[in-house]
Amino acid sequence: MKSLGYYIEDDELVITTGSNGVGIEKEALKEILLSSFQDATYKSQVFVIPTYVTYPNSLDVAKIRDEIYKPMINASYTTNPYTFVVEETGVDFSVDEVLSTIKNVGTNEEYRFDLIYTKPEVKVSDFGMDAFPDLLATYRTAYVNNPDRTTNLRIAASKINGTVIVPGGTFSFNSVVGPRTKSRGYKDAAIYSDGTVVNDTGGGICQVVTTIYNSAIKANMTITERRNHSFLPTYSDPGYDATVVYGSQDFKFKNTRDYPIKIVASVENGYCTVSIYGLKTDNEYDISIETNIIKTMKKKTSGGSTGYVVDSYRVVRQNGNVISREKISRDTYSAH
Repeated sequence: MKSLGYYIEDDELVITTGSNGVGIEKEALKEILLSSFQDATYKSQVFVIPTYVTYPNSLDVAKIRDEIYKPMINASYTTNPYTFVVEETGVDFSVDEVLSTIKNVGTNEEYRFDLIYTKPEVKVSDFGMDAFPDLLATYRTAYVNNPDRTTNLRIAASKINGTVIVPGGTFSFNSVVGPRTKSRGYKDAAIYSDGTVVNDTGGGICQVVTTIYNSAIKANMTITERRNHSFLPTYSDPGYDATVVYGSQDFKFKNTRDYPIKIVASVENGYCTVSIYGLKTDNEYDISIETNIIKTMKKKTSGGSTGYVVDSYRVVRQNGNVISREKISRDTYSAH
């Protein structure tokens, strides 16, 4: 016998009706065997095992709905004290459709029904700055106003500006910013590729990545994916940068706080600035990146850059005292 069951696949509820099986009449079989043991002739015997049909459980649609159903919840927050509720999409299915479609169990059939989703009308990302009262961290890097490169910086910054990350949620630069293409307004500018400097669409946006990396560290986020450049960029000291390549290399961090955070990003007046807002706790820390240069390599050309091997540390302080010092990377920058 195959039991009746259900599972979720993509956006469908899949119900299998199971199949009938065969059970053994144990007591009747016991009597047959005991009777045969009393036969002293020891002649060969053929036994017909008594059986009965087994059936799957009946279709309990109410139980299935209880296990699948989720009510739609709109995001909300209060300010005194500060609390929040994260939105949730409602999930349901048509009980009437299931009941009118599945007539018999035990027929070993599979039925598919569309799940019904109800999107929330209010999301955490809709909240204004009133919901994020405290500046947790800010960081800025200077840029040279090359028109095409600056355009790329502004587009990337505008994509992440206003992004909200709920507690336990992960920020992915590539997911938020998306592909860097001409159709999306990006220009050709210098990038590092295979150890050389070339022009490519979206060049320069790693400055935005570097800026948000440092701001995320200061805001006590957990960095889950980060890689340094092959050459040291002009806007960063060694050990403080981060790079991305759409489709292969991302920058990610996790909001490990108990309250949502909001990212505010801008590119203006010669600076790329990324600030992170949320709610401070009674036990805040001062967090920074500190580095130790292990090796220096001379530049190869007059217009090139010095190479480095550097260890980076996440240093946590409270009231001026060092609480912890954790090594987070060893970065190598080639000389050229």
